[in-house]
Amino acid sequence: MALSARGQRILGTLAAVFVGVVMLLAGLDRQEFRCDRATADCRHTAGLLGFERTTQISLDAIADHRFDSHDSRAGRRGVTVLLDRSGRELPVGLADETTARASYDALHAFFQGERADVAVTTGPGWWLVALGLVVLILGPWLVRPGARARAAAPVDAPSRRGAHAPLIALGVGVLVLVGLSASILTSRTQGSLALRCTQRCDIGGGSCMPGGEMVLTLAPGEHEVRVFNPDAPAEPIVRRVTVVRGQVTHFECAR
Repeated sequence: MALSARGQRILGTLAAVFVGVVMLLAGLDRQEFRCDRATADCRHTAGLLGFERTTQISLDAIADHRFDSHDSRAGRRGVTVLLDRSGRELPVGLADETTARASYDALHAFFQGERADVAVTTGPGWWLVALGLVVLILGPWLVRPGARARAAAPVDAPSRRGAHAPLIALGVGVLVLVGLSASILTSRTQGSLALRCTQRCDIGGGSCMPGGEMVLTLAPGEHEVRVFNPDAPAEPIVRRVTVVRGQVTHFECAR
């Protein structure tokens, strides 16, 4: 059944609003890591601008740090990974490799005692915020037909062959925009865990069987992976894996 002109306008408006909101949320996401030697602590702030959550970390709790880099759809990316004394990891300063390397150098100088304080900030992405606002403001207006088009359309015009083509093009365009927006939001707020399984392992509600592979999109932070233990089937081996925002973490499920 063909969608009416009014239905197409509603669909186009909803798509524009959805894409604009997703871009706004992705653009407003920010992260700040600030340390001060005078207070002997660090503060890690992350979340949407105005709704961030702050965690205070003792400077003595940070045992080591390293620089990691990886390939992504946006090009070569880098991040500084901080490790506490139990081996847990905290990624900070995720950005393109050049920017991330500069952040790592500043953090390294601080941990070496060469600086009294340091601050590493990523986001907000104001270009995404601006693009989201443009889509929200202009999107609904662009999908409205002009006065000339409304006046020229006959009331009882018979349907023509190929009349569904604009509707199909609109649907494809909506799907492309939604997919692109979701990809942007996911890359900025989520991470991926790639499992290669030589033993069965369970994470969340899913399982990866021997010889299989699995890629999961997860929230940044530590996740528990239970690896099958053939010596004690009822007592799996528990591993903790850190997922980094915007990065693919590889993990082999093995004893």
